[in-house]
Amino acid sequence: MEEIGKNESIRVLLDPDGVVVAEGDIDLAGGPLLDTAIVRVEGPNPVVIDLAAVEFIDSSGLRSLLAASRRAESRNTHVVLRKPSTGVMRLLSITGTTEQFTVQDAPTEAGGGVDPR
Repeated sequence: MEEIGKNESIRVLLDPDGVVVAEGDIDLAGGPLLDTAIVRVEGPNPVVIDLAAVEFIDSSGLRSLLAASRRAESRNTHVVLRKPSTGVMRLLSITGTTEQFTVQDAPTEAGGGVDPR
């Protein structure tokens, strides 16, 4: 895996398949690193972001994900959130933004509105 960047909040990697892997917290300090990785892989195919190791996400992290979703939509594709943690699913549910993404392998306790693909 290639490390895109890290700071005290987050570590962002690209796996060999072009999947963005975030580990840690997506907050004001971590959002820009996530943005950099997402922009790097954007193209005609869906952007896949693995969020299994995300412990915390705030509104700035959500902003990064939603901006990626809007850009993907303009390219007639979408963003896939792979293995989002319970915290990520909770934020998406509370903000009513779950439908902006294709969600894969979400924790079952996160609730409905999830595409099980």
